[in-house]
Amino acid sequence: MFEPLSRDGLAKTAVFYTAHGKINTPNILPVINPNIRTLKISEMKRLGMEALITNSYIIRRTEKLREIAESSGLHGLIGFDGPIMTDSGTFQSHVYSEIEYDNISTFEFQKRIGSDIGTILDIFTEPNFTWNKAKEAVLETRRRLDEITDPGKTIVAGPIQGSIYSDLRSMSAELMSSGISGYLPVGGVVPLLENYRYDMLVDVIINSRLHSDPGKPLHLFGGGHPMFMGMSVLLGIDMFDSASYVKYARDDRILLSDGSRDLNRISLLPWWSPLYGKFTVKEIQDLPKEERTRNLALHNLGAIFNELNEIRERIHEQTLWQYVEGRSRSHPALYRAYRRILEYGEMLEPLEDLSKKSPFFFFDELSRNHPAVIRLRKFSDGMISSLKGKVKFLDQGDWHPGRQHSAEFMANYSRSDTAYFHRWHDIPVPVELEETFPVEQLVTTGVFEDNTEPDDPVDSGSPMDDALSGDMKDLYLEKARMIFRYQFGFNDGSAMFPDQCEVTHSRKTGRIRGVFLDGSLLGTVRAHDGFFTLSIKGAERLMNLTDRHRISVSEESAEFNRKGFNVFFKFILSADPGIVAGNEVLVTDHSGELLAVGRANVPGREMMSYRRGVAVRVRAGTDPSS
Repeated sequence: MFEPLSRDGLAKTAVFYTAHGKINTPNILPVINPNIRTLKISEMKRLGMEALITNSYIIRRTEKLREIAESSGLHGLIGFDGPIMTDSGTFQSHVYSEIEYDNISTFEFQKRIGSDIGTILDIFTEPNFTWNKAKEAVLETRRRLDEITDPGKTIVAGPIQGSIYSDLRSMSAELMSSGISGYLPVGGVVPLLENYRYDMLVDVIINSRLHSDPGKPLHLFGGGHPMFMGMSVLLGIDMFDSASYVKYARDDRILLSDGSRDLNRISLLPWWSPLYGKFTVKEIQDLPKEERTRNLALHNLGAIFNELNEIRERIHEQTLWQYVEGRSRSHPALYRAYRRILEYGEMLEPLEDLSKKSPFFFFDELSRNHPAVIRLRKFSDGMISSLKGKVKFLDQGDWHPGRQHSAEFMANYSRSDTAYFHRWHDIPVPVELEETFPVEQLVTTGVFEDNTEPDDPVDSGSPMDDALSGDMKDLYLEKARMIFRYQFGFNDGSAMFPDQCEVTHSRKTGRIRGVFLDGSLLGTVRAHDGFFTLSIKGAERLMNLTDRHRISVSEESAEFNRKGFNVFFKFILSADPGIVAGNEVLVTDHSGELLAVGRANVPGREMMSYRRGVAVRVRAGTDPSS
């Protein structure tokens, strides 16, 4: 039901399929009160609405609404032919201690009136709940999920609860993912949103996302303010709902991407507003209350969809991190939250793409905690530890990554058994990775200074001081080996690229073009990120070195993949959980025979979660006739 398209770390664009059509994510379900219609459905659709949410409890307890819903269906009642989600009345139950309907009858009513996504009657958890009280709510919510045995065409929404406790959010995410639910709302967060506790929300969302099934949309209940949407999507949220567009309008407030404003404190409308060119601010202020509310609601909903469009484009460009980091400086609460995200850098690193379409933005010392930088730092630190002192740091002024090297450096490098490093924003990086993401693919503020002294036994002297080794090193072969080590997680690259390899490179730029062995191409180095693209010969060599970096597919798919066709999720039998999105993948049949090589669209740990879409974009199959 959930098909991923593009991604940027935990964020993704995808298509979610329901009985009444598809929803492109990330997206928002505007809240519709069936008793009070502020905007026309046609107006909301023009702004970009693909789906909506309404409250089944209000419909059920209002006789007139219930009769129409039961006779004409939910979509007839609302007057909308697209996907509709229904809430269960959990919030009303929380506020009034109890309601007159139980969980089973509540879901059966949603099913009977034709809800596309129906929500169980979960237990709302407040931020001030004790751990024990929150745990009881988590377990009871799961018990209620198990009461739903025949949902029919209605997708079951099983809310993730757990208050502010990370361990309980993780537990709840696992429990709700393992049941009948096909949709995972994160509940109990409105008090945090209302009080700008975005740093606590980071804990809630990350632990919900990392422990839930990525093949089921993650929905942030009540999280539809543009201010926090980008950060939420960065953390893995796929869907939102909100009544804020109407609530703010009733209070004469307008939504903007970085917050909200009182109508009487603004002088101009933004150009993207549906009201721009139709009214001046003064004319809106002078409208009768009901008409003013309707027009402000139109603007506010436009603000939400305008922000969603920006977020989707950022995911496509793989610049959402930069966007969120920039936005985090617009409000102290967002900045605290962004700093909190970076505390999870180690946990997020395995889910970060191998590289990006766009350069890496290095703002300041906080950028050192970005998952892509953590990956690089871990690799370099591991190398330095294993080399036991045979390390030399080049002087900062003597090293110019991406440029051709002096004859002096090349001569000394070729004769030395020392490993050369340079400092890249205070991070030790092997010189051989000078053109590999994110080292060269970089835009920097230049405000972050290197104040760190190398630790013993590292020597930071001149390369001319090196002792000479008996063997001569080829910089280009060593580059190929180092890139391979970093890309595929090996301690040594010589098994993949032995001394007999020929490395071709550009005479103009010095960049590696390809690596050959006995006249056969093993791989080429991509210009945009400095990583390897493997040929079938290269894939065969990699396969002989490790049982990692591979997926196996069913017999039904094998022959197509052997001929060079893409791998679809539904045909995958197993996948290495360590596969990094964007990296090379070996495709095998059930017996382990190599079929093809290509690029992974999602991390290995997510490969088995989806049933629709392309898992691996195959570059070459083993069938010579393909």
